[in-house]
Amino acid sequence: MKSPQAMTERTAGVKSAVRVLDVLEFFARTMEPATLARLCTELDMPKSSGHALMETLRQQGYLYWLGKHHGYYPTRRWRDQGEAITRHDPILSMASETLHRISSETGETAILAKREENHVLYLEVVEPDRTLRFSAYAGQIKPMHSAASGRALLALIDSEERNKVLRQLKLVAYSDRTVTDINRLKQVIVDGEAAGYHVAIGEYQSDTTAIAVGFRFGTECYALLVGGPTQRLEGHIEEIGHMLISRAAQLAG
Repeated sequence: MKSPQAMTERTAGVKSAVRVLDVLEFFARTMEPATLARLCTELDMPKSSGHALMETLRQQGYLYWLGKHHGYYPTRRWRDQGEAITRHDPILSMASETLHRISSETGETAILAKREENHVLYLEVVEPDRTLRFSAYAGQIKPMHSAASGRALLALIDSEERNKVLRQLKLVAYSDRTVTDINRLKQVIVDGEAAGYHVAIGEYQSDTTAIAVGFRFGTECYALLVGGPTQRLEGHIEEIGHMLISRAAQLAG
């Protein structure tokens, strides 16, 4: 058992990491320089901690100083490091071409998702050049019960583990079509297994439809997903489902 001191140090370390991510996301959202006072106010940081964090990032080359009236702004080192990591991602390098092909052929958003404990994590998103589309982003976390990808991922695990996960989920209703009854959800997953693909119509967002197929790569569970406006996808669900079955089989090897 960890001592109270060790627990405190671990919590402090996690909090510091979260603050770094908060800073990065703040600049990505605002797209403009910010003074220390503004950063501390908007990110709810004590001024002393905020100053220490900003100066550490500045000394490491991740921020630069524009003067007291403008404050800090990120350098391109963030982008360079991120691009280097992305270029060598073992899963994205394998799946990127497939996602672009799926999006091009369907005219809709194509996503690679992964199970992360009891949630769905979007690893890569390819959106079509259309104003009305299924909007998502890499790194987005979705609930398992209302997502087609979540059901596809749950279908990959054995029934005992699946039931354990389902009991842990908070079956929140995001729309009047969200399945929130655990027994009905179990049946929906079984029905998806029988069809070979899983569908969620208006369950997370009322006007969208998603179709997903799960596959294993190594020991981990992944899913390919196509999402779009329900009015465009209705009538094409089976066709897209079978296409995803084929593409998932290719990725699984």
